[in-house]
Amino acid sequence: MTAIRKFKQEDEYGVLKIFLAEEQVKFTASPENFISDIDENIIRFLIIQDDLIVGYFKIDTAFNSEIVGEGNTGVGLRSFAIDYRYQGKGIGKKAVSLLADSVSLEFPDVSWLYLTVNCKNSVAYQTYLKGGFEDTGSLYHGGPVGPQHVMKLMLRR
Repeated sequence: MTAIRKFKQEDEYGVLKIFLAEEQVKFTASPENFISDIDENIIRFLIIQDDLIVGYFKIDTAFNSEIVGEGNTGVGLRSFAIDYRYQGKGIGKKAVSLLADSVSLEFPDVSWLYLTVNCKNSVAYQTYLKGGFEDTGSLYHGGPVGPQHVMKLMLRR
């Protein structure tokens, strides 16, 4: 069973056991970077499969207005990653489908979940589409590895 829950400091060892392929690291945070991110606007979450930590992501409460426009009523999804050894099993797709409920519970006054995904990362792009995200049609050109699709997901009320 796939589930999402908040990161706790005692989860550090489990996160450090996550293996990301070299290709993945270009597009997301390493486990070490995920653990060390203590920015006050970042809330860290884990993806759990059968009681095992298999992935993580961050919610950014100060998602860049340059990306989605001024006055947006959303938060940003960052650094979504699934352990390479667990990819291809539908876990990422299932976790993405759980995002709206999980984020709505944490942020009841927020209407949208935004993300950017690198245009070269077609697997992630398709996973987000299958999980309910829609492409806004805008590109963000401030990413470190090239242009990124801007996507959004309406949160449940």
